[in-house]
Amino acid sequence: MRWRRGTVMIDGIKRDTPRGNINQARLDAIPDLDEVIYYFKGCTEKSYPGINTGFIEICKALDVDIKESTEQSCCAGNFLPFNVAPVESVVAITKRNYSVMEGYARKCVTTCNGCFSSFMQADHYYQDEPSIRQVTTKALESIGRDASSHVDVFHVGEYLYKHRAELPQILQESLAGIKVAVHYGCHFLRQEDPRVVLDDPENPSILEAILEQLEAKVVDYREKNLCCGAGLNQRMLHDDRINSLRVTNRKMKSIATHEPDMIVVICPYCLLHLDNAQLELEVAFDEEFDIPIIHLTELLGILLGIPVERLHLDTHEIPLDGILGKIRHE
Repeated sequence: MRWRRGTVMIDGIKRDTPRGNINQARLDAIPDLDEVIYYFKGCTEKSYPGINTGFIEICKALDVDIKESTEQSCCAGNFLPFNVAPVESVVAITKRNYSVMEGYARKCVTTCNGCFSSFMQADHYYQDEPSIRQVTTKALESIGRDASSHVDVFHVGEYLYKHRAELPQILQESLAGIKVAVHYGCHFLRQEDPRVVLDDPENPSILEAILEQLEAKVVDYREKNLCCGAGLNQRMLHDDRINSLRVTNRKMKSIATHEPDMIVVICPYCLLHLDNAQLELEVAFDEEFDIPIIHLTELLGILLGIPVERLHLDTHEIPLDGILGKIRHE
């Protein structure tokens, strides 16, 4: 295996550390800037509207033709882990969304790990399970849509990684002098079909590459690949809050060792959990972290110069005032 090398901080020391392989076929398939893309919005972004605003404005600055539609629905991804709907229903909802998107573009970008994973799972079931494919086809026919509709779906992390070299040209600020930790999230890296994964699931590096392009100091920490702790089944369905928080506490303690200015994520639900759970950790374990959590597209929106009010950064539980001051030299 060929490794790319990059400079990261380990235990406070700057070192050259090997980084995993990038899936070249997947990289080549990511839309170029002159290709039309459909932007699939997830439900969790409503808690942090700056995720949507940041991505849309970045696309405008890069002169990308970005399409949206009010006809799309939720990805239905949560139905499977919650076990509240049959697989056939989830696949049918996904295929309906494909049918909507196909009217606008052949490639889609989503800012949500859950939506990304939902599309990948639905594709797997539709292609590999004839009985599910048959039920889905009939369901779509009943509403006048074609179940064979398909759009190639990419994650915003992949998209911005491919075009990271163009970002400094459109941004008003950099991350020079700012120390950052990253969190990828389980539903981005862990897919059944390895062909749809751009990064190395065990040694991811695309977030680091994007942030280093913006002059950030990216720290490496022991628990980088650990789940944020949200665990939909455990936290939401079975209400196993304490074990959820134990995982989160373990991750946050690992991060806090390196004293980053913020944690950058690419999953709205991980953002929601890590942002809110820090208050719970203070009660449950007497651990006080107060590390701001921010989605990559929110951060790029700040660097682009979008007013804080338009990014609705006041929706964050852990205030971003400190990091805003550092970025804007206030």
